[in-house]
Amino acid sequence: MPDISDDSAHARQCSHAEPPPPHHEGGGGDTVAPVAIKTKELLDTLSRRGPHGVDTGDLGFTGTPGAVFVPRDAESPAPLVAFAHDWTKGPKDYVDTAKHLASWGFVVVVPATDRRGRPHHQHYADHLSAAIEDVVTATLGRGRVRADPRQIGLAGHGLGGGVAALLATQRTDIDAVAMLFPTETIPSAADRAVNCDSHALLLSASGGAHASDARDLHLAWRGPLVHRRLDKAIETGLVERTPLVKGVGLADPDRRTQRTVRPLLAGYLLATLAEDDTYAAFADPEAEIKNAGTVTDEMMAEAEDDLLPGAPPLLKVLKSVTGG
Repeated sequence: MPDISDDSAHARQCSHAEPPPPHHEGGGGDTVAPVAIKTKELLDTLSRRGPHGVDTGDLGFTGTPGAVFVPRDAESPAPLVAFAHDWTKGPKDYVDTAKHLASWGFVVVVPATDRRGRPHHQHYADHLSAAIEDVVTATLGRGRVRADPRQIGLAGHGLGGGVAALLATQRTDIDAVAMLFPTETIPSAADRAVNCDSHALLLSASGGAHASDARDLHLAWRGPLVHRRLDKAIETGLVERTPLVKGVGLADPDRRTQRTVRPLLAGYLLATLAEDDTYAAFADPEAEIKNAGTVTDEMMAEAEDDLLPGAPPLLKVLKSVTGG
């Protein structure tokens, strides 16, 4: 993998926290409190970089533009996460998020495709799928690490969240998918989610303009789903660069959103994709996490639960043009 850069300055030689004590249904307050404390400790741990340094490479060696982030000295083969960017964005907008995941032991591939103003959503999903195939056949991280074809996860932000969901409905080897403030796709991922058995994490923002898109995916998803609604998040805030044009519905970086999303995403993927029971609480819809309330099926069944303030008029126009 050419053009590998070293990120050792950010590496953290920290050990994984001890697993939380088991949760017992029907117990008193003396059983709930330790679980809540342990979950907070794990959240604090996952808010920092993991134990691995990160090597960064150019995905172009496969013929697909993009970037690859590899956990240095990780056990090989390592779980693979394919990350899909939001509308008009690219890998440079998610470098810190990708490095955060890689530091916790994941090979992360972020293709830089379908960035035009009106992308073809199915083609985008196809390119994300092709990036997976390219990476699982390559030797990465200075020749020491390979991606595990038996542990494949998807993640995506905004339009990328919808595309990740769409691809999860089309491949049978996806173990987990994380949909971060997803927007609708054409063809509709929600329409096809009734046939998808993958584990899924769905993050939405309280009062967000795209809450209805998250709602559709929640109601349709057949596999195990954890839906957390973030109280203080901005749907577009996961990007890490300020756009040239602001205030017209384009993504603006928000550090609080990034600090909230990254540990939830890492913990969920460690629990489901890496099968690390230490972080099982992040895949448990009953686990209480600060500023991240669990959305239940009963809540989604209530029409008034959406609490939508209505998308800004210009955002509605952009959504009609981009399909996302």
